[in-house]
Amino acid sequence: MGRPSRSGPGLTVTGELSHTILTGPPAPERFLALEEIIRPFAVAGRTIAFRDGASRLELSYAELAGRTAHAAARLRRAGVGPGEPVAMTLTNDLGSVLALLATWACGGTVVSLPPVPPKDNGWHTRQFDPVLAAMGCTFRVSDPAAGPETAAPGQRTLQKQELAAPAAGRAGLPDLSVPDTALVQFTSGSVSAPKGIAIGSRALAGHCAAVTAALDCDSEVDKSVSWLPLYHDMGLVVMFLSSLAARVDQVVASPYGFALNPGSWLTMLATERATATAAPNFAFRLAATVPYRDELDLSRLRLLLNGGERVVWQTLLDFQAAAGPLGGAWEALSPCYGLAEGTVGVTVTPPGRAPQRGPDGHVSVGTPLPGVQLRVPAGSRPGPVEMRSPWCLSGYYTAQGFEPVTAGAWFDTADGGFAQDGELYVLGRRNEVLSSAGHNIFAEDVETVIHETCGESVRACAAFRQGDTGRFAVMAEVNPRLVRGPDAAVELARLIQAAVSETVGTRLSPVLVTRLGSIPRTSSGKVQRAKCRSLFEGGQISRRLIAELA
Repeated sequence: MGRPSRSGPGLTVTGELSHTILTGPPAPERFLALEEIIRPFAVAGRTIAFRDGASRLELSYAELAGRTAHAAARLRRAGVGPGEPVAMTLTNDLGSVLALLATWACGGTVVSLPPVPPKDNGWHTRQFDPVLAAMGCTFRVSDPAAGPETAAPGQRTLQKQELAAPAAGRAGLPDLSVPDTALVQFTSGSVSAPKGIAIGSRALAGHCAAVTAALDCDSEVDKSVSWLPLYHDMGLVVMFLSSLAARVDQVVASPYGFALNPGSWLTMLATERATATAAPNFAFRLAATVPYRDELDLSRLRLLLNGGERVVWQTLLDFQAAAGPLGGAWEALSPCYGLAEGTVGVTVTPPGRAPQRGPDGHVSVGTPLPGVQLRVPAGSRPGPVEMRSPWCLSGYYTAQGFEPVTAGAWFDTADGGFAQDGELYVLGRRNEVLSSAGHNIFAEDVETVIHETCGESVRACAAFRQGDTGRFAVMAEVNPRLVRGPDAAVELARLIQAAVSETVGTRLSPVLVTRLGSIPRTSSGKVQRAKCRSLFEGGQISRRLIAELA
């Protein structure tokens, strides 16, 4: 016997004996198919621009469609046909966008690979080539300018620059359907062999419609600006593809600009007169630490999506302290939640509502997108977050073949969280959690305390379980301008240890204070806790170590 249901605008909360179910608004019944999204020939007055440093290339959507047609013709001549998987690493430039759209125009499947990391030593090939071989992926789009890539045996390489070269005349896009599996996006593969997450054509197009509906996109006034990498789901689907589906102006910028100068993000938002953007919490934290020119105007911004990792209340406050004097509205900040298995978006804070702080200082990540249902344990204790929607994956590609998932079944996100007042609170990954004095402590709890305590002194940190000790260890990258020398590093480690013990009730052992660049990250910039643990246990961080406190 369940508890009564209650509803808000487009949201239903159902109480059961053991679970709370959050149900978003109905899924869109009618929306542009992916075949229509990639053919914006008739769109007038809307543009896409590519920024890289001082260079800026702008095309109308009609011009983009024309360039896509020429790229598709080249793919067809190379042998890419219906159902053919084409592997590529999507960088934030016109060539990558054309390779993406042209593959779909040929009826092919886009296989989105993360970039080859520096000092790779063959890791990328060992991790991904067996999966590509099992998929029968014989085509790979290569970009020599982005670094060395080695084609697998039997794999044909297509040069991105040749696909994207301008051509005279007009080419018609082939009248082909995108295959059932439109997109394959990979898990990180940091712990075990990577898996390719299969996203269906209808799921991808419908998800774009759900995103644009939830964000109240308006083609007459909106302009999205993003530096998020296109090889990551948030940059590809939420920012680029949803903007294309909504037919809004958009700017695709290089991620390296933000990495080199965090202040360039807000500066670009002002100069481009953006209304929408997105980034993980760490980007908001870094952007809040730099000075800005008084004449910058952020008053057009109505939506700043914060997702991809835990959203920290103090980070929101610090960011608003920097953006507010420039006209940035507190109500524009929109914490959200998603994962690749759900195409990407799962929940979002309603536009214009402002962030909501809940129990124990946790930040709400909003309510489910249209078509999405969430199930969490009843009550305030965190437990597994499960989801189901029409936008979920159809299965995984592995080196052993395809592993389907059951359509319509509850999918375990592997995250822990709870629901209150119809909103979701996500606390972190359940594989990095300890139990202490009857309550759970997530790795994200520890990292949040460190950032709030140390401010700019710690540029990044990663907490990870230390074997069977029942304790967390921590790696903390320090700002060399503020933490100079081993003595200062030891004092910082003591501060971290004391603050975490007092705030969350667990003792860190050890605290590893390291130089910048020591913490491994995913392709989207998130810290890789499991890899930090492997480096520590293997004794591989000693040369990056400044101080260690047991």
